[in-house]
Amino acid sequence: MYLHKKGNILKKAFNTDNFFTTIKIKDIKSKLEHLKEIDFTSVSLNEELTKINYEITSPEYINFMYKTVEEYFEFEIDTIV
Repeated sequence: MYLHKKGNILKKAFNTDNFFTTIKIKDIKSKLEHLKEIDFTSVSLNEELTKINYEITSPEYINFMYKTVEEYFEFEIDTIV
């Protein structure tokens, strides 16, 4: 915050870049132990992640592309609020 000459308080403009962080699936792998046995060629990983409040945001993601969760580790995700 800054004080204006007349005593008014001015605030910095909100910058969304200051709050943006990139999370990849590998960053939450400790929360994914229950997904190691699932075959993702027949089950949607994005639907499973939604159950634990995450969603895949990578544009490259395609449902049923890989079999194991480890093969998806480089895809970006976001938390669902």
